[in-house]
Amino acid sequence: MSTPAASALLDVIRDWGADKLFTCPGSTEAAVLDALVTRTDVELVLTTHEAVAVSMADGLARATREPGVAYLHANVGLTNGLSHLYAAQLAYSPVVVLNGVKATSIQSREGFTTGRRMRDLVHQYVKSDWQSLTTEAIPEDVNRAFRTAVTEPAGPVWVALSQDLLESAAEVPVPAVDRYRFDSRTAPSPDAVSAAAALIAAARRPVFVAGSELARVRAVEGMVALSEQLGAPVLHEDRRGFERPGFPTDHPNFRGQYTVDHPLVAQADLLVFLGARLFNEFEPAKVPPLPAGTPIVHSHTDPRHLAMVHGVDAALVGDQGLVLDALAAALPTGASREVPPATQPAPRPPSASGAPLRPADVVDVITESLRGTALVGDATTAGGILQQRAHQHGGDDYFVSTSGSLGWGMGAALGIAMGMPDRRVAAVLGDGVFQFGMPALWSAARTGLPVTYVVMNNQSYAAVGAALKRFGGTAVERQDYPGVDIAGPRIADISTGFGVPGQRVDTLAELRECLDAARGVDHPTLVEVMTDPSEFGP
Repeated sequence: MSTPAASALLDVIRDWGADKLFTCPGSTEAAVLDALVTRTDVELVLTTHEAVAVSMADGLARATREPGVAYLHANVGLTNGLSHLYAAQLAYSPVVVLNGVKATSIQSREGFTTGRRMRDLVHQYVKSDWQSLTTEAIPEDVNRAFRTAVTEPAGPVWVALSQDLLESAAEVPVPAVDRYRFDSRTAPSPDAVSAAAALIAAARRPVFVAGSELARVRAVEGMVALSEQLGAPVLHEDRRGFERPGFPTDHPNFRGQYTVDHPLVAQADLLVFLGARLFNEFEPAKVPPLPAGTPIVHSHTDPRHLAMVHGVDAALVGDQGLVLDALAAALPTGASREVPPATQPAPRPPSASGAPLRPADVVDVITESLRGTALVGDATTAGGILQQRAHQHGGDDYFVSTSGSLGWGMGAALGIAMGMPDRRVAAVLGDGVFQFGMPALWSAARTGLPVTYVVMNNQSYAAVGAALKRFGGTAVERQDYPGVDIAGPRIADISTGFGVPGQRVDTLAELRECLDAARGVDHPTLVEVMTDPSEFGP
């Protein structure tokens, strides 16, 4: 079968099951936009910023585990989308980035919106990067990009498409996509399984750490079964590496989140990390992140993460579901251990009447009011609290990015809602995050998706204040924190102006009322909750 290049491109996208094309287009995309006029099999999802296009495609890919497609415009659009492409990379999200670039005849002349080294811009954030060289090659190159994106370990890819090549009327062949699909999962070697199983069987106080990869490959149930088989406690991976829950927080064997000073970690005679990174370092560690002398078993889909920084006693490479199956088969059945009892957190004193709202109290209301809702976390200051208290029964109950790319959650929540139409979705954001991701409100209003945005407005870049406090210099001495104050915007009013009804609240009772109301509407809403600007967080 042959067809003009722009139509052939859309055929490949459709045949891979990607029925949505997220874009903030420009002139280089005219041929594709024109081809979409007469088609209903690929939906154009218009955005007003490229970062939103990428985060929506990422959110959809995370929810469905199928490719999401973002079409970016020239060098400027690519640059706008790179920070959220980094988020997709860390999550092993199969995002296919198509990049419309100027005609080949002017690319070497440094023409308008051209870049001399476009591939260098994107290379470090993708599994592969390529610019199609001929019109005939476009369907083949894009087909290969999809194949690469979904091959494990999955991840984003990039293909540049020149305007003149796409506008050619020459008919080009469309590959038979089904012949390029295959099961790319790998199983760990028998010797590696035997070595890991021997260490686990011999341990008296093993602690398992369930990473985000378990959720991505739908292996959470396997982790539950292995924990029950062995009578072993399970922790989530540490906060800096956590992307989504690898173990249910309501399971009796769940014991919180990994930290080196966790009582169970301190007492463990074996640590087993499954689908987790060791570690996603935020700053040089003042305290070693692993207890000295404790044997380590580490498993990950991506071999790059095994023994990257910390040596291990047994390593397992492969799909985490297959790893769990292999370990379960190699280990004895019938739990001979008892999971140590959970430590109950100390109760917090109630907030003083009339005092500014504390983030922890606000998070408690959010998690209770939105129980059963899929949560997207993008709140820097309150992120750790939200992560600990959100109800996470399955791998699709909570999504977060460890990229540090502010604003990701606003677009990602829309993509996740598209991918899980039977679930309510809410995004918990910081006010700084809102200012980065604000263009997503236009997309929310346009799509009408019933996403609830909750913006915790402390009127500051509190993470900057926290960094200054840790630094302990003149800022702390004088109690003067430069680069922190971002007060001013009335976020609820801004949201309403975009077409997403917003309301500002400053009491917990008002917050509950707004969240209860949001669950009953079929359109996006936003709640701006004012919190204590003096509380910087960790």
